[in-house]
Amino acid sequence: MKKVVVSSRTFGRIVSIGEELLRNNGFALYYARAAPNALIDEDYLAELIKREQPYAIICGVEPITKKVLESSQNLRIVMKRGVGIDNIDLQAATSLNIAVGNVPEANKEAVADLTLGLILALVRHLYDAIQATKSGKWTPFMGHELNNLTIGVIGTGNIGREVIKRLHAFGARILAYDIVPTNELTMQYDVKYVSLDTLLKMSDIVTIHIPLTKDTHHMIGQRELEMMKSTAFIINTARGEIIDEVALYNHLKEKKIAGAALDVFSREPPLNNPILNLDNVIATPHIGAYTFEAMEKMDRICAETIIAFSRGEKLPNIINAEMISA
Repeated sequence: MKKVVVSSRTFGRIVSIGEELLRNNGFALYYARAAPNALIDEDYLAELIKREQPYAIICGVEPITKKVLESSQNLRIVMKRGVGIDNIDLQAATSLNIAVGNVPEANKEAVADLTLGLILALVRHLYDAIQATKSGKWTPFMGHELNNLTIGVIGTGNIGREVIKRLHAFGARILAYDIVPTNELTMQYDVKYVSLDTLLKMSDIVTIHIPLTKDTHHMIGQRELEMMKSTAFIINTARGEIIDEVALYNHLKEKKIAGAALDVFSREPPLNNPILNLDNVIATPHIGAYTFEAMEKMDRICAETIIAFSRGEKLPNIINAEMISA
């Protein structure tokens, strides 16, 4: 019987479809456990992998390092229960002939919905209005309408595309930046592709939807934040490290930009992060993919991919498929 070690904190916790599919196809599941609100560390996971010698790992954001990957001679596939694989040593996995897969479209609607909610919360001051009303105050908060704003979308892949669709329905003017522009978005949603500098200078709201790579680490730093309007907001539902948090904190504290909504942080949970103390910041606990629908799709695709891979099937969501042998 092939084993699957589950280090993801949410696989099987919300829905059961993934567990059922794996068990019904002859796989045994072993769960890695961590303290509440803590990531599973490298040493603990490596020891568990060494003991269980699994065929597959289903991971979340915990580090899947070379040490972890080398711990099982039986390991053939690592499935990321999500999109970004920045926590997985892809080079090491490939050198060890281990497949790395992800679920690139399962949470796109969920993250796009949250992004739009955060945008509306910022421009209509919803958090402040709710807190004031519940505390007995009856204070009108002035805001803006999306159809009168220019919104810059950084990254027009699966999630960025869904955000654009929603913004278009509100009548917003949409600028976009991507290393690979999409003509369909220009034609269908009147998106205008511009340079990153132009997007930052012209946008009332900037929203980030790119993966974390060595090229995008601190892509938004001191220089980029200086370009933004003092009345502009920034949204990050991608990865915390894409923004230089020290530079962001300084700009927000000094009101050089109007505010931010952050679902992701460079360290999670963001213990003692001074950004959380600012009154022009809305923060959420990395809940972009936390819908029942997205959870079902991610668990199911993780399980289906492992099952199909074990049967020798070619799969489009295996990232290093061309570099490993079956």
